[in-house]
Amino acid sequence: MANLRIALAALATLSCSALAPSQALALTDALLQPYTLAYTRTATPLDSELPKVKARLQQAGFEVIGEYSPYANAEVVAITSPALKAAATPGLTAFAAVEHVSLTTVGDELQVSYLNPHYVAGAYRVQDGLESVAQQLEKALGAQRGFGADSGRTTEQLQNYHYMAGMERFDNTYELATYSTQEEALKVVEQNLRNAVGGAAKVYRLDLPGHRTVFGISRAQVVDQRANDKHILADTVDPKFSIKTTAYLPYQLLVDNGHVRALHMRFRLAVWHPDLTMVTFGKLITSPGAIQTLLTKIAGGQ
Repeated sequence: MANLRIALAALATLSCSALAPSQALALTDALLQPYTLAYTRTATPLDSELPKVKARLQQAGFEVIGEYSPYANAEVVAITSPALKAAATPGLTAFAAVEHVSLTTVGDELQVSYLNPHYVAGAYRVQDGLESVAQQLEKALGAQRGFGADSGRTTEQLQNYHYMAGMERFDNTYELATYSTQEEALKVVEQNLRNAVGGAAKVYRLDLPGHRTVFGISRAQVVDQRANDKHILADTVDPKFSIKTTAYLPYQLLVDNGHVRALHMRFRLAVWHPDLTMVTFGKLITSPGAIQTLLTKIAGGQ
């Protein structure tokens, strides 16, 4: 409890810039929201809308590379495209090569949302602002409004984002394992995901130029609830939001020239939910370590 009080006291020192709310989805100095609500439907079953969403995405030029249900009344579709792959230059920008689209039923309303490509570009330091991807998604699904933060963030703020002093930034990753070759690393990760190590499962795999591969990891069946998708997002983070942030999922793993890495949870969760309170962080204070343990097992590390 003493450690928890210390952590919460430190988090209480957070002081966010006073930024005016904005619905802008443009680049440059605009205030960006993490997510885009494409549209809503009432009295529409998720199962009946899902194939329509995938068809629209494919017609717009996206490739569906995976999907899963992290918990009841929620589905995530993972997509990529030539533009997303091209924008993921060597290094950690590989995380931006996959876009997540979510369908979530809340009461009698079905919400269809996706990660805001402009926000992705800022948070993951993609030189290409992903404007063409944003236009493709708007054409395919719509762009009713942005959501996910009380105040938006500019591209400049996102490029060096951290929740508060002492907490991780984009390049302060989990270093999970290192192998002599990319092939050896991929073999271990694939085998551990097939074996459902720690309860994890593969949602998608995307191979990129430069010996880089991005995995989407389902934690829906992870027994340790500290690392479980439902516990972290649906039960702890999303109750604050009337529009759910399901597109945050799944967690990603990167195999880069034999090095297995992942974004630190204290960065990844915070950048996609920049207005989280110290109370919410307190409830998840052991989750970053639990996620690191789970991902290390998948990577075959020590």
